[in-house]
Amino acid sequence: MNYMKQWQRSFVTRFLVFTFLLSNLPTRAQDIPPSEELSLGSSVFIFRGSTKSVQKKYIAREPARTTRTKTQRIASTRKLRSQYNTLAKVVTRRKRITPVAEENLDISRATPKEASIVLTGAGQYSLEKADFDKSINFYRGASNLDEKNQDAKLGLSDALASKGDDLLKNEKTDEAEKSYQEALKFNDKNSSAYAGLGEVYDTLNQNQKAIASYEKALELDKDLTEVYTPLGILYYRQGEIAKADDFLTKALAVSKGDAETQYFLGLIRYKQTRYQDALAAFDQSLKLDASSAETHYSLGETYEKLKRPNDATLEFKKASELNPKYVEAWFALGSAYYEQGNYKDAAAAYKEVTKLQNTNGEAHANLGDTYRLLNQLGDAEGEYRLATYFIKDDAELFSKFGYVLGAQKKWEGSIDALKKANLLSPDAIDYTNVGWAYYNWAQIDLKANRPVEGKAKLQLGKESLQKAVSLNPNLAPAFLNLGITLTDLGEFQGSSEALKRAVALRKDWLFATNELGLAYRKLNDYDNAVKQFQKVVEIDKRFVIGYYNLGEAQVSGGYYNDARKTVEKLKPLNRAFANAIEIMILKATKKK
Repeated sequence: MNYMKQWQRSFVTRFLVFTFLLSNLPTRAQDIPPSEELSLGSSVFIFRGSTKSVQKKYIAREPARTTRTKTQRIASTRKLRSQYNTLAKVVTRRKRITPVAEENLDISRATPKEASIVLTGAGQYSLEKADFDKSINFYRGASNLDEKNQDAKLGLSDALASKGDDLLKNEKTDEAEKSYQEALKFNDKNSSAYAGLGEVYDTLNQNQKAIASYEKALELDKDLTEVYTPLGILYYRQGEIAKADDFLTKALAVSKGDAETQYFLGLIRYKQTRYQDALAAFDQSLKLDASSAETHYSLGETYEKLKRPNDATLEFKKASELNPKYVEAWFALGSAYYEQGNYKDAAAAYKEVTKLQNTNGEAHANLGDTYRLLNQLGDAEGEYRLATYFIKDDAELFSKFGYVLGAQKKWEGSIDALKKANLLSPDAIDYTNVGWAYYNWAQIDLKANRPVEGKAKLQLGKESLQKAVSLNPNLAPAFLNLGITLTDLGEFQGSSEALKRAVALRKDWLFATNELGLAYRKLNDYDNAVKQFQKVVEIDKRFVIGYYNLGEAQVSGGYYNDARKTVEKLKPLNRAFANAIEIMILKATKKK
C-alpha cells in the first residue's frame, strides 16, 4: 500500500508537469542537441536521427535514366542510316552501280555474268527505293550467278544492313541482329552493319558488345559521327565518365540541336559535381524537348544540389505530370515536400508511389514518417507495418514503428518493435527506448491498481536502462528515464544519482532538473530539493509547476518565509496553485 501511495503522489506530480509542458512548450524542445530529439511524455523517447528524420531517397534516384527510350533509339538508327547514305555519295565505299528498273529487266539471252550485272543494277534500284526485300533477292541472285561479282556482294551487304535497320525500328531485335551479321559476311568492313549491331546490343543491355560494335563502326568510318552519342551513353553507363564526356562533347560539336545528347551530357556534369554546367545542359535539352519527364526530373535533382528546393519541387512535379507512372519522380516530389515541411502534399506524393509500387518499402517508411508528423498515428502505424514486411534490417524503421505504437498505448507491440531495433543494432538509444516503453506500460498497471504487474514492468525497464547507461555514460535521456523508473520503484537513492548525472550532462534541462528535485523530495532532502526547484524556475521563470514544487519543498523543509515569497511569484501565473501552497503554509504553521 505504501508503494502505491508513493507512486500515486509521483504520478500526480508528473502528470501536472507534463500537462503543463505539452500545453506550453513547442514540439521541439529547447534542450535537444543536433544528434537526437526527444518526445515529451511520461518518460522520454529518443529518435535515432530526429523527430523529422532525413528521409531515404529512392534506390534508383541517381542517375535518373541512363538508357535511351524507344523513340530515341529509332531516331538514332534513322540518323545513322541517313548519315551513312549521305557519306556514301561523297566517300567511295563501293563502285557506283547504274540502277536498273524492274520493268527494264531482260536477262533471257544474257550469259550468267551479264545477267549478274543486270540483277546487281536491279538490286541497286530497289535499295534506293527502300524496297529491301526485293533488293536483297536481286543481289542474292546476282551473287549466285557470278560468285566473283563483288559489286553484288557489297550491295547485298548494304541491303541487309538497311533491312536490319528496318527490323530494329519495328523492335524485331533478333531478326535485325541476324540481318546485320549476314551483312558482315558479305562485307566485313560495313560500318553501317557494325553500328546497327551496336544498336541491337544496346537495346539488349549487352553493353560491352554494343561498345565494341560502335567502336568498330567508328574505326572503319571516322566520319560516322552519329555513333558518338550512343557510344558516349554506353560509356556513361559503364562508369567510364571521361570517355563518355569525350564522345558526348564531340557529338555536341557536330550538332548542338540534339536533346538526348544534351540530357546525357547533363548527367555527366551532374556526376562530375559540375552542377551549374549540368543545369545549363538540362535547360538546353528542355528547350529542344520540353516533354521529357526524365529531363525535368534530372533538372530537379540538380536544383537540389544547388540548394534551390522550390525550383526542384516544381521540376519533380512537372515530371510526375508528364509521366504519372514515373515512380522516381513521385518519390522525389514526396521527399521535396517533406523537407519543406509540407507533409500533406508529401503524403499525397508518397501514396502515388505506393499505388505504383506497393512493395516499395522505402515509400511506405517515408509515408509513415509523414503521417507521424501529421499526427495521424494510426495511418503511420499502417505504413510502418507495411514497410517492415519489405525492409527487415533497418533499426531506425523498427524504432519509429515502436514509437507510434507506444504513442497509441499499444505497449506490447511497441516493445516488440523496439526490441527488434535493438537486435538489429544494439545501441544505448534502443535500450533507452525499450525502457521508455516498459515504464509507460507500467503506468497503466499502476493506475489500474495492479502493483505487482506494474512493478514487474518497471523492473524490466530498469534493466534495459541500466544497459543503456553502461553502453553510453553520456546519454542524458537514458539517465533521466532510469531515474524516473527508479523513483517509481521506490529506489530513491539510485534515482537521485541517475538524475544528477542527467542534469550534469544537460545543465539547463528543465524536466530532468525538476525530476531531480522530486527525487530529493522523496529522500526528504529538502535543502537539495529546494536548490533543484530554484534552478528549474531560473531556467524558465514562467514554469508554474516549478514554482509549485519549490513552494511545496520549502513548506516541507520549514522555510515558510521563502515559501510565501514563492507564492507571490506564483500568483500571477496560476492562482489555484498559489492558493494550494498558501493552504500548505497555513496547515504547517498551525501545527507549530
